[in-house]
Amino acid sequence: MNRLLKKYQLDAVDVAFVLLLTAVGLGIRMTLRTVTTVDWTTYWDPWITILKEQGFKAMATDFYDYAPPFVYILWGISRLPVNPMTAYKGLCMAVDFVAAVVMAKIVWEGTKSRVKSVCVYGLTLLLPTIWANSALWAQCDIIFMTFVLLCVYELFRDKPGRAMFFYGIAFAFKLQSLFIFPFLVILWVNKKIRLQHFLWIPAMYVLGILPAWIAGRPLLELINIYAAQGAQDVWSLSIKWPNIYQIIGNQYFLLEYAEAGTWLILGILMCVMFWMALRKYRVTNEMIIQMALFFAILSPYVLPHMHERYGCLADVLAVIYALMNRKRFFVPILQITLSFNSYMAYLSHLGADEPPVYYGVWAFVELGLLVITGLDLYRYFTNRENLAEPEK
Repeated sequence: MNRLLKKYQLDAVDVAFVLLLTAVGLGIRMTLRTVTTVDWTTYWDPWITILKEQGFKAMATDFYDYAPPFVYILWGISRLPVNPMTAYKGLCMAVDFVAAVVMAKIVWEGTKSRVKSVCVYGLTLLLPTIWANSALWAQCDIIFMTFVLLCVYELFRDKPGRAMFFYGIAFAFKLQSLFIFPFLVILWVNKKIRLQHFLWIPAMYVLGILPAWIAGRPLLELINIYAAQGAQDVWSLSIKWPNIYQIIGNQYFLLEYAEAGTWLILGILMCVMFWMALRKYRVTNEMIIQMALFFAILSPYVLPHMHERYGCLADVLAVIYALMNRKRFFVPILQITLSFNSYMAYLSHLGADEPPVYYGVWAFVELGLLVITGLDLYRYFTNRENLAEPEK
């Protein structure tokens, strides 16, 4: 403990503040732990019941459409002699605190500021889209987000192999981890990540589906489980997420706009990545966060069928972005506000109605944040002070 306090330069006041923030974060979550949402009663509770009745052999069936590693967690919960929702929410809430610690370590690596590291720990626990996702909504996004944050942390420490190991685990849990995949490709172009490091992605995915395959589910179904997910929610171009379809209309030309939007984001990503790859620049920690945030906003802004919580990764990256660039303090405020607005429209049973602030308004706000982060990247790439030194 003394070594830890010395490493991060924490004194008694800092420790007391961290403990107080921990207590407040825990208090918020304990207050919400008994709330039962539609997602719990429709998905997780019936799935746990099936696993409790049939055991692990139920993994051979197609009752679940999530990645198997998440369902293994539900199977473990089904074995416990406690209330399933208490165990499930308890796990997700515990990961909230792990994510807060990782966020603090990222900010420490990026700024060496004790104050900022302590603050980001508390901010992470207090972010409404974090505690609402786990403690209130009973969603599991914090799990894949924590592994993405561990990936960023290891990139800050210039350990790309470990970074891609954690990213591979994130991908094995959630397809939404691909939102920031383009920035990893840019780091590969700049020789910050080796090509063999990308093998962690399929390796972790295969390890994730292996127990379900051994249990008896067809391998092809397991390989295509993410594709099957994408084919389900096609009844709206935007499922309560403020993106471009909330501006042009999300109930019209469903098939045509969905296919066009998919090709559009691929084209945009290819153009942006090609432009970035042509330039020679120093890869700094600040630039890593800028790129990750830019792609975390861009991808769900153009992709069709995005859910209301798909901005959660941008929420936490925006906080790091602002702490490393104080002039951008407003970015996480706007990002988290628009994200939480979408949360509440769903969680307060207003799903069939409009939220307090219309999605189209927030879609323009999100577009503004996309432009701001994009311009920051452009200025970084075109600044002569950031040019990389010629290779010897």
